Amino acid sequence: MLRESLRLEGSPISHPINVSSLPTKGRTIVLQPDADDCARLADELDVLSVSGLRAEVTVTRWQRDGVRLKGPLTANVKQTCVLTLEPMVSVVEAIIDALFIPDTSKLSRKTADNDTHAILIDPESDDAPEMFTPPELDIGGVVHEFLALSIDPYPRSTQSNDLADKTNFAADGSPVQEDKPNPFAVLAKLKNDGANDT
Repeated sequence: MLRESLRLEGSPISHPINVSSLPTKGRTIVLQPDADDCARLADELDVLSVSGLRAEVTVTRWQRDGVRLKGPLTANVKQTCVLTLEPMVSVVEAIIDALFIPDTSKLSRKTADNDTHAILIDPESDDAPEMFTPPELDIGGVVHEFLALSIDPYPRSTQSNDLADKTNFAADGSPVQEDKPNPFAVLAKLKNDGANDT
């Protein structure tokens, strides 16, 4: 759901394409950023590293002047396990599926108060389209957003399963230390109970 997304600008894997002359069957773009771009992307995503990133995005017309992006995304993302603090690699997979309309489209209008755009769409329908300024749409920026939204914010390695079973977590994913009974306090209670019985 891109309405909740980062709305990135100047992505390190930016790949703008001109969508004003799409063929009838659409156009497929394959993005495979090199190691330098992936290193910059990892910094943006606040992870240890990103490698093997590949996205195959098909760009087609949607309605009169809109554009639809759809296709698979996969990447290897190295993060720090929230339990063991050891580095771990996760395979991130997602399906990109997003609609875009020009900011001049009749499906959008400018709000009177701040001259920004709002989308006129049935609230019972699917997610509203995003807006872009034609003729270019940044495919790389969309891939960046979907990858960011697909990364586990609280990664746990397989080695941490036993620890996870014995640990409670706060809302932010951090482990919560439980207060365990003091064995000496238990013995003292038993001694006091015995003294009271006599």
